[in-house]
Amino acid sequence: MGDVNNASLRRVSIQNFVSENINEIKLTLVPDDHGRASNQLIQLISKSHGTITFMDNKSNRAEFIRIASEASVENVKELINKEWCLKRPSLAISVTGGAKNYNMKPKLLRAFRRGLLKVASTTGAWIITGGMNAGIMKLVGEIVDMNPSHSRPIHLIGIATWGCVAGRDKLKVRGETVVYTKPITEEKGTTPLEPNHTKFIFVDDESEGKYGGEIKFRSRLEQVISGDFFGARSRAGSGIEFQTLTTPSLHPERSDPVPVVLLVVEGGPNTVRTVYEAVFKNNIPAVIFEGTGRCCDLFAKAVRLYENIKQLEDAEKTSHQKLDEHIKSASL
Repeated sequence: MGDVNNASLRRVSIQNFVSENINEIKLTLVPDDHGRASNQLIQLISKSHGTITFMDNKSNRAEFIRIASEASVENVKELINKEWCLKRPSLAISVTGGAKNYNMKPKLLRAFRRGLLKVASTTGAWIITGGMNAGIMKLVGEIVDMNPSHSRPIHLIGIATWGCVAGRDKLKVRGETVVYTKPITEEKGTTPLEPNHTKFIFVDDESEGKYGGEIKFRSRLEQVISGDFFGARSRAGSGIEFQTLTTPSLHPERSDPVPVVLLVVEGGPNTVRTVYEAVFKNNIPAVIFEGTGRCCDLFAKAVRLYENIKQLEDAEKTSHQKLDEHIKSASL
C-alpha cells in the first residue's frame, strides 16, 4: 500500500513539475524558429561569440561577437536589432577621439558628461565607441556607469580591432561566458576592454597591434543603421526625387532610418580617418568639440579658414557684378 501511495505522489509531483515548466520544456526540446534563426545568423557571421563578465564591473554581462572585416553590415545590424537591442532607438551617438590618456578641461567635461548622459538616458539612444579602456572611450564608459535610471539601461556598443584587444585569447569561444580580467602584462599595440560597455563587436582584419582596422566597417555599419537618414534629406532638400526608405517587413519599425551623429573629441590620425569615412563617404554628420585639442582644433581652424575664403570670394563676386553693372550703364 505504501509503495502505491509513493508512486502516486511521484506521479503527481512530475505532473505538477511538467505543468509549471511546460514553456521551458518546449523551448528546450523544440526550439522556436526565432531561436534557430538567431543561432544561424550568429554562426554565419561570427568567428567567435559569447558573453563577457568583468572583474571590474560584475553586474555587467556584455555580449560579444568577433567578425571578419568584410562581414555583411546588414547581418550585423540585424543581430543588433533583433538580439542585442530589441527596442529601436530614436538616435545613435557615435563617439570618437583620443585613445590615449586624456584630461578634458573641467568645465568642458561637466558639459559633455551632462549632455551625453541626458540625451542617452531620455531618448534611449545607442552609444557607439571603440570599446577600449583608454582615452575618450574610457570616459564615455564612466559616464554611462553614472546613469541613474537602472530601469532604462543605456546600450553602449564597442567596435574594436580584434588584434588590438588585450587578453583576446580568452575570447576565442563559441557561446560561452568568459570572465575578462586585465592582463598583468599587455602586448605592445593592445588595450584592455572598457568594463561598462554592454556589447562588443570585434573586427578581425587578421592584423595584430595595428589600431584602426575597424574604422571602415564601423562607418559602414553606422551608415546602414542611419538608413542614409541625412543623405536622403539633403537630396530631398536639393530637389532630387527619392523614394521612402521604409520597406515592408514583418517588423516595419526595424527598417526605419535612425539618425546617427558623430561626436569628435580631441584625437589623432585615426580620428581624422574616422571623420573622413563617416562624413565624406557615408553621410554621417559630425559635431567637433573645439578646444579639446589636436585634430578637433585643426578641424575648427580649417572650417574658419574656409568660411573666411568663402566670404572673400563672395565679396569679390559682388564687386565684379557691380563693376559690370556700372560698365553697362555707362555704355547706354
